[in-house]
Amino acid sequence: MIENAEHVRAYAGRYRDMFPIRLLSVAGIALLALWLMDWTWAANFAVFQFGLYALLWREVEVARKAPERPGAWARMKWRTEAVTAGVASHTSLFVVFAWMARPDLLPHIMMLTAGNLMVGALQVHLSRASFVAAVIPPSLAIGTIAVHEVGDNAGLLTATAVFVLGVIGAAWRQALSDRETVELYVDLSERSEELRTALDEARAEREAAEQANRAKSRFLAMISHEVRTPLNVILGIVEVLRRKKRPAAEAALVDDMGDAGGMLLRLLNGALDLSRIESGQSDAVLAPTDVRAQLAAIGRVWRLRVEELGLTLEIDCEGAAEDFVVRTDAGRVEQVIINFLSNALKLTPAGTIRITGRALPVEADGVRLRFEVADQGPGVPEDQRERIFQPFEQLAEGRAAGGAGLGLAICRANVEGLGGEIGVTGAPGGGALFWFEIPAERVDGVEEAATGAAPVRPLSVLAAEDHEANRKLLRLLLEQFGAEVTLVENGAEAVKAARDDGFDLLLMDVMMPVMDGVEALAVIRTEEADRGRPRLPVWMLTANVFDEDVARYIASGADGVLRKPIEIAALHGVLSTVGDA
Repeated sequence: MIENAEHVRAYAGRYRDMFPIRLLSVAGIALLALWLMDWTWAANFAVFQFGLYALLWREVEVARKAPERPGAWARMKWRTEAVTAGVASHTSLFVVFAWMARPDLLPHIMMLTAGNLMVGALQVHLSRASFVAAVIPPSLAIGTIAVHEVGDNAGLLTATAVFVLGVIGAAWRQALSDRETVELYVDLSERSEELRTALDEARAEREAAEQANRAKSRFLAMISHEVRTPLNVILGIVEVLRRKKRPAAEAALVDDMGDAGGMLLRLLNGALDLSRIESGQSDAVLAPTDVRAQLAAIGRVWRLRVEELGLTLEIDCEGAAEDFVVRTDAGRVEQVIINFLSNALKLTPAGTIRITGRALPVEADGVRLRFEVADQGPGVPEDQRERIFQPFEQLAEGRAAGGAGLGLAICRANVEGLGGEIGVTGAPGGGALFWFEIPAERVDGVEEAATGAAPVRPLSVLAAEDHEANRKLLRLLLEQFGAEVTLVENGAEAVKAARDDGFDLLLMDVMMPVMDGVEALAVIRTEEADRGRPRLPVWMLTANVFDEDVARYIASGADGVLRKPIEIAALHGVLSTVGDA
């Protein structure tokens, strides 16, 4: 055993626990000596014994307070051995001299000697030397007195020897047990320290992870705002262009722009939802979707990239057209297919990539959708087909292509979130065939975006928006719905304009200079309460649409939230609601 600070601390603590009973025994013997003999005997015993125990207490306290000090164990060991030898020797000499002075007190003296043997043997011992120092002097004292008193009685001498040996044997077992107890205590202390260290490290790692997560959230919020702002303009202009008659070729280009912008928006939403997908806390957003049309849009958007790589893209749909019109999460479905397609493009040197969609009716209103993306790349070894769907796991080919190993893990989370299954097999003729199946509910049709129908009555709308292109877009969209539009550039101007009481609705951006939207909303609500003005409907129009952001807007007094890019149907719904009020 290598003694360390924990051993020093453990034995020092056990010595402290021993002091009360030892000091009481010293006081008891001193009082007995005073009663049976005289004060000189009592004073002699008390002074020497209390003095020795004072030395022992000092050494124990030094060791207890500085157990890590170099040489602490050796110092405590030899000094406690010396004090133990001194205590046992003095007590043994005291009883021997008392017997010689007062032979008539033999029964009392023998009892004291036996008690001294037991107490000394059973006290704390750091070493074998300490144990020997505690038992040898009283054993010699008992033997000396016994030989002189009953030297001619062999039976009594034998009984005395057996008694002494029995006490020593029992005390030795107790010393071993004490040693084991200390070892268990030290082991427990070390393990507890390791556990505390591990807990401290875990807390530090958790704090670092939380800080990283907060940083990620701030980064995603910033990216959301910065990307959604120009995307809002693009998609808004596409909607405006779609409502004007134009040649078929131009209309097709506008539709392609809308498809590409919508796909980008869905990918952005998927990226913003990544943390919740990874934790399994993201809820699917189910809505009527024409999956066949979705596959066709993917083909139109990606066909140019496929042709640039010298590949061929084929898209097949198997099943009745009405079975592809279902209620599902279009963003998740699209994200998985695009991820499969992107991987196929990276790993296919030449040949054809085939996307297949199958709609299999399973119940009266149920459909089982199966999607397959087959490439002509190196394929996936059978023993690796489960592993690649784990986070940060990928094949050497994927790593060489620059993948991070997260795409397929997110795909798996998306599919399982829809109650489906995902996997990969070998493709006919070589390559890999990635597939997934999801259950869905058939619907009668897909609701189209709101038309240019005006609200119930013309509205006067105040819009606060700091981005010039977004202000132009808002004017175009709102005027199409017959609204009279007033535009301001920041929250302070919105507060000033709202005091005129001439508006039916305020659309408020959040991130603006001078005064942001939330601060402006708080001022407006306070002034309404203080001046008794009617409550002005305020809808936040923002790219920051995390759940905690939306909750903050509503708590600040907003009537609702419209997210950027502006959804025409949602904007029309707000105007209709306000117009009907």
